[in-house]
Amino acid sequence: MESGSGAMILWTAAAVLLLAADAKTTHHKDRGSASGYNGGVGDGPGFPSGSERVNLTLYHVNPKNYSGIVDMDTGDAGGDAFFDIRGFLVPIICSNVTKYHPYPGECYNPETDGNDLVTTRVVVEVQNDFGHYGMCNICVNGTVPLSFPPKKCVDGEYECVCGGWFKPSRPCGEKVGRENVTSMFGRWKPYSNDTTSWWTHNLAKRVQGMWYSTTHHGHNKTWRLVEEQKRVNSTCQKNNLFNSIDRLGKRCFESCPNPSDKTSECYVRCVFESMLGPDSGHKESDEGGLSGVEIVALWTEAFENCPSI
Repeated sequence: MESGSGAMILWTAAAVLLLAADAKTTHHKDRGSASGYNGGVGDGPGFPSGSERVNLTLYHVNPKNYSGIVDMDTGDAGGDAFFDIRGFLVPIICSNVTKYHPYPGECYNPETDGNDLVTTRVVVEVQNDFGHYGMCNICVNGTVPLSFPPKKCVDGEYECVCGGWFKPSRPCGEKVGRENVTSMFGRWKPYSNDTTSWWTHNLAKRVQGMWYSTTHHGHNKTWRLVEEQKRVNSTCQKNNLFNSIDRLGKRCFESCPNPSDKTSECYVRCVFESMLGPDSGHKESDEGGLSGVEIVALWTEAFENCPSI
């Protein structure tokens, strides 16, 4: 790991993230000030009587022509950092079209493959009683991604399915869905020596993130969008993140045949070994690289350093 000013910036960002985390979730107990409605117990628009509600600060990556979060998935800083950083593996995972992919649909996902992606930070008020996580994706080729058996849909529209991979899909209910990224991707060790599987596993165990799904069934009943705080160009954020990681693993990146090719196996290996340590591609590894807090801090700092659009 490189020392000097880069390390100081990293530790500063980590400290800021820890302070922000304390204020990320706000429990609503009563009405707010005269400046506006700030929540309460069971007195919001359509919320069940007596229900406790909380404010969550969440992030979402999608094409810029979409707005809101109806029938979409979001994540806290750790959850979306995992989603975004794991996306760096997609060029390698999907380079062999005949290879089995453990997470179907990731090779043709407009939320990772698009050229006009944006990252948005929102505040969402939710009923503090969560349900099954819904896999919400943009309809592609007339089929709802991850639906089983395949469900028809209108191309370009968001659709959510519940039930899990390779299990019969079922409609998602009104409750906000919640999924622990570590439980989903880090619970079991990979059964093969595939480096992308080990990097996914180790990244999930470190960042400790959460994913949420907000369906139209629960809109203004179990959840409501309070505020869209900031939206940035995802390419700007990724470039900022790449620059930070480049400084951490400078020698590794310089050894690549083409250090500017961010889709090459050499470059991707340097990214994950810099963050997770040199052993992270072939075994469970808690040592080397960065802590989960530091990884999320890098991702959050990359977001904050982009202008709003």
